[in-house]
Amino acid sequence: MITKLKSAGKALIKAFVEAQQFHKRIWVVSIQSGLNQQGSILNDTYLVSEDDFETPMQWMHKKGYTTDLIDKIDSMKLSQVFTLKVNGIEHSLMRVK
Repeated sequence: MITKLKSAGKALIKAFVEAQQFHKRIWVVSIQSGLNQQGSILNDTYLVSEDDFETPMQWMHKKGYTTDLIDKIDSMKLSQVFTLKVNGIEHSLMRVK
């Protein structure tokens, strides 16, 4: 019985730690939306913090990122840059925290 309680306690602690980990992540996301009429590149840049997310990668899911792309983003290290295309539009992500 005690062994089962210890095991359950460790699993609960692990779940809490994992839940806290994703809340600490921050990305800079740059979206290249193409050329405008004057020929300059339009670029929207966002600071995406998971502090306000209810689930990991919530912003990426809402933007239509595939599960494979989200898995790659999820494993990014600090200062790593990852560029991908979503619906033909280039997204560049840098993990900053």
